[in-house]
Amino acid sequence: FINMSFMERTNIINENNYALSTDFNQNLGSIKLEMGRNNKAVWVKPYTTFESIDLKNGPKVDAINYGTIIGFDSDIHKLKKGWVNVGTAYIGYNGAQLKYTGVDTSTNGGILGLTETFYKGNFWTALTVTAGAGVAESSTIYGHEDMTSLMAGIASKTGYNFEFKGGKFIIQPRMFMSYSFINTFDYRNAAGVKIDSDPLHTIQLNPSVKFIENVKGWQPYVSVGMVWNLLNETKAQANGVKLPEMHVKPYVEYGVGLQKTWNDKYAAYGQAMLRNGGRKGVALSFGFRMALGEGKAQKAEVRKNKTETNKMVTSPIQRQKKVLKQLSDIQKAKLQQTSRTAMNAVIAKI
Repeated sequence: FINMSFMERTNIINENNYALSTDFNQNLGSIKLEMGRNNKAVWVKPYTTFESIDLKNGPKVDAINYGTIIGFDSDIHKLKKGWVNVGTAYIGYNGAQLKYTGVDTSTNGGILGLTETFYKGNFWTALTVTAGAGVAESSTIYGHEDMTSLMAGIASKTGYNFEFKGGKFIIQPRMFMSYSFINTFDYRNAAGVKIDSDPLHTIQLNPSVKFIENVKGWQPYVSVGMVWNLLNETKAQANGVKLPEMHVKPYVEYGVGLQKTWNDKYAAYGQAMLRNGGRKGVALSFGFRMALGEGKAQKAEVRKNKTETNKMVTSPIQRQKKVLKQLSDIQKAKLQQTSRTAMNAVIAKI
């Protein structure tokens, strides 16, 4: 939504305010309807990353991450002082394959969360809370190991659109911040060693800038940013012996994407982001969104149907007037006599 020009976004937000003139009953005049923009939609976003992570004080990890998130967007809600809001609920699956010296680990888990996004003019900000759980299986030189983790987090993304040439070109600086809590329950590894670890507390900062072009429903864009992980250390012990503290070094992320909208109802995008520094590799993501309301074609069809309905309502009267004009005086007299006879029969029954 925020990749669109200010004019397009304003039109969408204000679509709920319009006047309905009634041709079939002039006494009603015009009616002001507050219907609310039907922004309800479902969407799906699969993603995957292929990278190597060079941990500080730790090994180099080859990682493949993948998953799919499915979500639901609410209507656009108008707030005070020019603000509007959209709520989102989502659920997802995530998995990973991790390999480093003598260890091969696979993880599977799920997440669910809620997002509230607020817009005012060219400014926007979103707040997300999420929770999840995962299980991991590791194969080591000593045998098989199982681990279980719980996680929770809160994040915000804030940005502003600087538009040029009526919104054809947009420069969008953004700031993403998050706090994550991840707790891996204590376990005994394949060698019989008890592993105790404190919960991991991570703060991530990700400033970035996006360059967007709007071309007849197509929105190609380029993005570049930097990622820092703060407090990204955990204290772990093996049989009471403290293990080295490891964390991810900063890295840069840059890439391209393309978004397409159809008929005000469907939208899809694809994105490829390269990473260099503490994480090296590529992150791929895709998405498809389908609005649950009516698109432009459907709205045009509704308007057409309303016009046809109005014609059907008025046409019998017009046809009756036309037929009466063509009747002879004798036929008109017989028709009037028949009408009076039918009316007398009805009154007699009453």
